[in-house]
Amino acid sequence: MEALGFIGFGEAPYNFTRNLNRSMVNVFAFDVAASSSDARGENIRKNAAANKVTLVDSLEKLAECCDIVFCFTSANSALPIARQVAPLLHQDTIYVDLNSTSPATKEQIGEAFVGSKADFVEAAVMASVPANRTKVPIYVCGKKGPSLAEKLNPAGTNIRFLSEKLGAASATKMLKSVLFKGFIALLTETVFATDHYGITEEVLGALKHMMLEEMTYEQCCNYFVEAAAKDSVRMGQEMEQVVETLGSMGENSIMAQATQKKLEWLTEQGYCKHFITRPNGYAEVLAYKHELAQNNPQ
Repeated sequence: MEALGFIGFGEAPYNFTRNLNRSMVNVFAFDVAASSSDARGENIRKNAAANKVTLVDSLEKLAECCDIVFCFTSANSALPIARQVAPLLHQDTIYVDLNSTSPATKEQIGEAFVGSKADFVEAAVMASVPANRTKVPIYVCGKKGPSLAEKLNPAGTNIRFLSEKLGAASATKMLKSVLFKGFIALLTETVFATDHYGITEEVLGALKHMMLEEMTYEQCCNYFVEAAAKDSVRMGQEMEQVVETLGSMGENSIMAQATQKKLEWLTEQGYCKHFITRPNGYAEVLAYKHELAQNNPQ
């Protein structure tokens, strides 16, 4: 039976431990607020009791009794806590940081474990913990990533090993935000503007038609990047008119301006001169990106 410990027992750890197979895992937690008499402390104690989680009163005790330690606190405290706990962990302990930090921070945490008896695994939580509970998808990197999945997935977790290279899991989460949150902002800017003329369904319908009827999702991804590389001049000029249109309507145009700048940057980098004909998928565009990086090392 694995002894799993949590540094921090807020909403995410509480929900994560609700559906664990407790015949396979003993769960412990340390939270600095657990002993307080305020509402937060009372809530932590209540949630720990509900999930049969044993609260301990120090990091030292948590390190002593656990084979796997999850740090589930905050991005700002991830590195200081790792540096504090690394010397305390015993041989073959797996320390897992699940905080939403940059890949560079995960690499710094990894450095804190050089010389430690424990092994570090970086992790990225890829969906809502309250919604998915124990089954929330978690991407992990580090030499002990496969071992972590092997130990905890039979108990109900959904851990997926990506690679031994630290930072890849966090990069996956951060860069997913470029796509998802960028699209959220772009869609918001669009519907605010289309409402001006009452044409929201017509504009959104065009995207739906392309992505669901004309092409597959994969074909759309290739088509969009191909177009950006080959036609950045024309599209950049068109976006200049789009920004002007939004301004005349009194609508915010932050995303449209950013699009114009990105297309202008692609032109400056020489993509449109290189791709006289449409490239064959975004892989070909990325190959040219790598060629540029080799020819112009920073």
